Amino acid sequence: MAGELSAATATGDVGQITALCRHLEFFAAHPALAVTPLSNGELNLNYRVETSRGVYAVRRYPPSSSGVCRQQELRCQHAAAVAGIAPAPLCLNNHLQVLISEFIQGGACFAVTERTIPILACTLVKLHQLGARTAVLHPVNYLQQLAKQTGQAFVSADARLFARLLATAEYYQTLPIDTVLCHLDLHGGNMLWTDQKLWLLDFEYAQSADSCLDLAAVSLNFQLSAESEQQLLSAYRKQRAHGAGTETEFSAKLALAKIIFSGFCWLWYLSLQQKLTSGQQQAQYWQQQLAEQLALQTS
Repeated sequence: MAGELSAATATGDVGQITALCRHLEFFAAHPALAVTPLSNGELNLNYRVETSRGVYAVRRYPPSSSGVCRQQELRCQHAAAVAGIAPAPLCLNNHLQVLISEFIQGGACFAVTERTIPILACTLVKLHQLGARTAVLHPVNYLQQLAKQTGQAFVSADARLFARLLATAEYYQTLPIDTVLCHLDLHGGNMLWTDQKLWLLDFEYAQSADSCLDLAAVSLNFQLSAESEQQLLSAYRKQRAHGAGTETEFSAKLALAKIIFSGFCWLWYLSLQQKLTSGQQQAQYWQQQLAEQLALQTS
């Protein structure tokens, strides 16, 4: 879910992906000439595929990804592509677990700076104004679902922390909700910077949710200072026509959203620590983040 892209590459799978491309109808008239592994996410493998017609990004995802609807992912990415903030999705093959998209040339991982904050805010507003229809994320239900998936990974201390997390989520849901299309996995690896433009990648967790959850993800994943976080909030609220509430209300709700998003990441990694080499380390990191955010809320 959250976190930087893994540095690992899928070099050993290039031959398999080259063979896979030969079975994809999308490449029937222009077979792959070169396949290059890209940085990979925690569960997905990504490749740059060059043919006589152009260059494409090919993502191979696992056969079963809990809670991910690939058709919804496709709809969300398509809507974002029409708005000019995401590469266009070109082909989804669920049978072979492949998503082919437009390849963005010359991109680098996005960095939040004073200069890029207005562009980041503008991009988030464009995303949040999209009308893609999806299921609505209810934080309490999602946290309970993730906790159930952790199996025996919980210990008594985790259960106490989870109880505090759940209480925060329950209170959060009583507040006015600014329901928009959220990305829900905004970190440097899913945000590409090229030619003074920000592109959003990997929409597999995108769905309707409260806008503060995306802002919380950015603040936590980029470890924004209080000053940078305030600059982002001010730029975002200025560009939103409605829905963001007063500055005080918005800041207070963001503090709660940071607790909830930390909880999402903690439980997600906890549920996958047997499958991911970094799972245990990441679960511990996000558990610490959760504890720190809760301490800030009660201080």
